[in-house]
Amino acid sequence: MTLLTARVPKSALRLLGLLSSAAGLVLLALAVPRAAGTDWAAVRTHLGHVGGPQVALLCALAGAALWSYTYVLSAALPGLTLRQALLVNCTGSAVSNLLPLGGGAGVAVTYAMTRRWGHPPRAVAVCVALTGVCNVAARLVLSAVGALLLAGTPVPGIGWAAAAGGVVLAVPVALAAGWPVLRHCRRAPGSPRRAARAGALGRSTRRARQFAARLRDESRDLVRRSWARLVCGMAATLAAQGALFLACLQAAGSRTGAGEALAVFAASRLLTQIAVTPGGIGVTECAAAVALVALGGAPAAVASAMLLFATFTHLLEIPLGALTGALWLLRAGRRRPAPAPAAP
Repeated sequence: MTLLTARVPKSALRLLGLLSSAAGLVLLALAVPRAAGTDWAAVRTHLGHVGGPQVALLCALAGAALWSYTYVLSAALPGLTLRQALLVNCTGSAVSNLLPLGGGAGVAVTYAMTRRWGHPPRAVAVCVALTGVCNVAARLVLSAVGALLLAGTPVPGIGWAAAAGGVVLAVPVALAAGWPVLRHCRRAPGSPRRAARAGALGRSTRRARQFAARLRDESRDLVRRSWARLVCGMAATLAAQGALFLACLQAAGSRTGAGEALAVFAASRLLTQIAVTPGGIGVTECAAAVALVALGGAPAAVASAMLLFATFTHLLEIPLGALTGALWLLRAGRRRPAPAPAAP
């Protein structure tokens, strides 16, 4: 239980989740067409032209994105099968898509499911930390590259976004180059500042540092063994989402170029981490719609495409996750939990 959930009544948390989800839906329904400079009548016309084969393609690409991420989860938690990873991914995504800061609730779902399958707590902690870092880092780098690719275009605000993207890409290079110097300049173990720590606070600090050090070492060892699978899994997930983005634009009849559309998709990935609405829903689509229209996309087609994309990447994951969660609960209720293997 987090400090927030310990102090705030559950009814207030549920109300906050409902309000946040409602805000995201309102942004989708009202703000996306407005951001694109169109109205619902034109959007309905474009959506009505989306045929069955196109819907099937969109479903297949959305499924490919979900399946690709199972390789990231199974690489971050050795012993987790792809089928189990798919259950965790779908169920956790559904919970995250319903709540602001829903990533914490998704972590709780991941912990409950993996512990039920017998994975030790420390291994689950490493998995959660590693996948979280992979998600944020991949989206940060992709957003920086997309913003740089859009530099010089008439997209509003792209100048400062491209400058920030350049900084984001330059900082890791600078840190890597200066890491030997930073290590050399670290405070010596016997410094007076460390020696002054005493009492309960000092013991708590030492325990926290020891736990963090073990978590760091285990994460580092896991990355050394599974880095290729982690990288390929994240790349495949984002590639499938990018293909879905293009397919939504094509299904809605937008004439935006594929290169420009992919740059907009890349630049908007970091907005999915905004916690105002679950998964940044509504915020991401509004920003992408403004950019696509500025690049010459038809307003009604762009708005329709963004609504399709939000439906297949966010809204449909909720009933799917409810189904996978119910399936897991039914199976878990029929058998006793497996004993957790001893932590290394």
